[in-house]
Amino acid sequence: MWTRRLLFFALAGLALPSFVHAAAPQSAKPATPNPEQVIGWINASAKNLVALPNFDFQLSNLDDDADWEIVAKQNSTVHLGTFYILDQKADRTYSLVAEKPWNVPHLQLERWDFSSERNHPQLDPHASDDSAEVAGKRLFETVDHTGGTGISAYEAHLWYMEKGKLVEAWSGVLKQTSSVPGGQLFQTLGNYQLLTDDEQHPALYYWTTEQELDPDTGSPLSGKSSTKLQVYRFENEAFTLAP
Repeated sequence: MWTRRLLFFALAGLALPSFVHAAAPQSAKPATPNPEQVIGWINASAKNLVALPNFDFQLSNLDDDADWEIVAKQNSTVHLGTFYILDQKADRTYSLVAEKPWNVPHLQLERWDFSSERNHPQLDPHASDDSAEVAGKRLFETVDHTGGTGISAYEAHLWYMEKGKLVEAWSGVLKQTSSVPGGQLFQTLGNYQLLTDDEQHPALYYWTTEQELDPDTGSPLSGKSSTKLQVYRFENEAFTLAP
């Protein structure tokens, strides 16, 4: 069975993107607030209120201003959770600016950007600690572990901050397993790759393989799989399916 890690490196070997790097001005990282403070700022205006435990947050600089933001998540159940972004105010407190019904397994926002090297310059003369930009946007990935009766799925969301608001640029399934009445078991495996040769209108290639599994072993059944490729172009502030 293919794993997500194997599929990622296979696709990365086919098309290595050339990201545009640009330094963003930022102030020194502020002192980290305590969880109770962050929860209070969220609950002042959130639809889904936060309560300890199963809460996590981190300081991040998500946009081009000098202030740092707070990224937070609340995991309610296996498939239910909420993702939050808070922006810093003039008095150095924070206010909620984004709330998404995403059940986030981790807050590792830039995991997808394998081209942003952290090697010694002797190994890579183009290495940079600057955040990668795509079409002038500092793009981040957040994974949502969602599902329901007979379905479990991991879905990637690519997003960026624009004028204090979260803008979702693309989403796609990374792994989905579903069962149907009668005992059949199906799985979809997916991954994506960004190509930025055209800096204004970069392309996003999205592969999915759909396969039927043996319900007893979970192994793919021979001759029961198909792979599909979709190409998206960055137009009107998001990735849209190319004709």
